[in-house]
Amino acid sequence: MSHEHLVKGSSLSRQLLRCPPGKYDREERLQHRYTRKMDFAGLCLLSILYISILSTSTNDIPDVLLHPMFACQLLTAIISVYNLYVEIHVLPRGTKEAADDFRVTYGPFGRWVYLTHQTIGLLAVHSVISVLAPCLSQRLAYGTYTAAPVVGATGVFVTVQYFNLVFSHPDHKQNCRVWAARGFRFGFVDGLRHSLPIVIAVLDMVARDSHALSAAMPSAFHTLCIHAVYMLMFLCMVHTNHAITGCWPYGFMKELGSHVWKWLAFAAVQGMLLSACASFLYFLGRSERWL
Repeated sequence: MSHEHLVKGSSLSRQLLRCPPGKYDREERLQHRYTRKMDFAGLCLLSILYISILSTSTNDIPDVLLHPMFACQLLTAIISVYNLYVEIHVLPRGTKEAADDFRVTYGPFGRWVYLTHQTIGLLAVHSVISVLAPCLSQRLAYGTYTAAPVVGATGVFVTVQYFNLVFSHPDHKQNCRVWAARGFRFGFVDGLRHSLPIVIAVLDMVARDSHALSAAMPSAFHTLCIHAVYMLMFLCMVHTNHAITGCWPYGFMKELGSHVWKWLAFAAVQGMLLSACASFLYFLGRSERWL
C-alpha cells in the first residue's frame, strides 16, 4: 500500500531546519520512536564515556594557557551541533520502501550502527566540551587537546569514504530517488551532513593553541592503535547487527558477504585510510599556523 510520507513542495531552506511532516503506518512510527530513544540514550552514554576517559588521564598537564581562539572554536561547536541536529531532526527516519535502511536500525544499536551517526555525535560532544572545558577543568581541557586528532580523524574519514564508497552506490541512489519522489532533497541533505565532519575536524585543529596541541597529542603509534581498536569494535558491531537484522548498514557491504578474507582486506584498507586521515591532522597540529 503506497501513501505520501512527506509534504511535497517545501523549500530547501525549510528542509535544512526540519524534516517535513509525513504519514507513516504504525510499524514505521514505532521504529521511529525506538531509533529516537536510541539516539538520545547513545548521545548521553557517549558524553559520559568521553568525559570519563578525559578526566581520568594521568598525563602531566603542562603549565600552558589552554585557551582556544574562542571565536573559531565556538564556530566549530555551532557547526557540529547543527550537523547533529540535521542527523537527528532533519534527516527522515526509516521507511519500508527503503527496506534495508528501515530494518537495519531494528538492531540493538539503532542508528548508532552507522559510522556516520557515531562520528557526527562524537564530533558534537567533543566540540561542545572543548568550548566549555577551559572554564571547568584544566585536566578536561587538556584532554580535549589529546582527543582532537583522534576524534577529528574519524570526521575526515567519514567525508572521504562517503564520496568514495557510498555516494555513487546504486543503493544510495535508490534511496535518493525514493525521497525525491516525496519532495525531500535527501541527496543534498545527506551530502551536507557527510561534508561537514571534515570541516569540523580541520577547524577544531586550527582553533587550538599550537604549543599545547603539540604537547598533548598522542604519538602517531598510539593514535594508530586507538583507531585499529575502534575499527575492530565497529566491525564487530556491524556483524552483530547483521546477525540480528539480516541487513548491512551500507550497500557496498553486501559485496563482502560472508567472505572472511574480503572482510579482513576491507578492514586493513579502512584502517590504513583512517591512519592517513589521522596523520594529516597530526601534521596539521604540529605545523606552525598564522591563526
